[in-house]
Amino acid sequence: MNGFVISNDLLTQPEGLRQRAREDGYLFLRGLIDRASLQHVRRQILDLCAEAGWLAPGADPMEGIAAPGVRHIEPEPAFMAVYDRVMRLEDFHALAHHPSLIAVLDTLFGEPTLPHARNITRIIFPQATAFTTPAHQDYVHIQGTPETWTAWMPLADCPQEQGSLAVLPGSHRQGLYPVHRALGAGGLGIDTEALPFAWAASDFEAGDVLLFHSHLVHKGLPNVTPDRLRISVDYRYQGVSQPLVEDSMRPHYGQLCWEEIYSGWQSARYQYYWRGLPLSFVEWTPQYHRAAEDG
Repeated sequence: MNGFVISNDLLTQPEGLRQRAREDGYLFLRGLIDRASLQHVRRQILDLCAEAGWLAPGADPMEGIAAPGVRHIEPEPAFMAVYDRVMRLEDFHALAHHPSLIAVLDTLFGEPTLPHARNITRIIFPQATAFTTPAHQDYVHIQGTPETWTAWMPLADCPQEQGSLAVLPGSHRQGLYPVHRALGAGGLGIDTEALPFAWAASDFEAGDVLLFHSHLVHKGLPNVTPDRLRISVDYRYQGVSQPLVEDSMRPHYGQLCWEEIYSGWQSARYQYYWRGLPLSFVEWTPQYHRAAEDG
């Protein structure tokens, strides 16, 4: 598997950055986010995991060591009970607006960036490899404009064996591929064996960010560590002038409303930040999911 191409040298070259994004469908940026911001969110999430009995007794929660014999996957009820508490974390949502990240996206889009409000946390238990996220394209789940980009980042160092991400560079240029039902996040996968692209992946250090186009084929790598949780976040973005579906501005999984999530926040800065913007909404279509059922 090839390593990611590092694009930090293009941060001061807007056209070069956009050209690489057009060609490869992804941008890998080392050390874009300060470690302190990540550690702050990671600690809050792992404290919730510890309270749920998911972490090894006596260990430092920041190590993310899973309790022996404990394995949970979304959307099991026990998982979702903790996930709803994560969804209430103000700092988790605020991280999506990190100035360093928004600055890169403003350059990429050539206009102000709209962060989607449907922020996602992934808590991946070790050795639950059957539920590793399969190869897929985000667009079938997000829709709206194809020019939506995902920012994927682990909240601590994440070597490949702990379940980082792999991408097929250039695969975004051939449109959408047929889908089928699959285990793992999203529930849809695509067959990649016949695609004329080579997988790329790298170890992540805390602060590294992988940005990728909604048509880029990507997948999770299995967490084959003996006992370490992988905690990561998915944030999605588009240019403010581009169309989107209303679901992109709703809480992930929709088990809580925004009023419940915002209850107890210290600041209103990122509450309903999209209101008053000249947004253009389009209908979400179930055609891709129906195609998987038919297939």
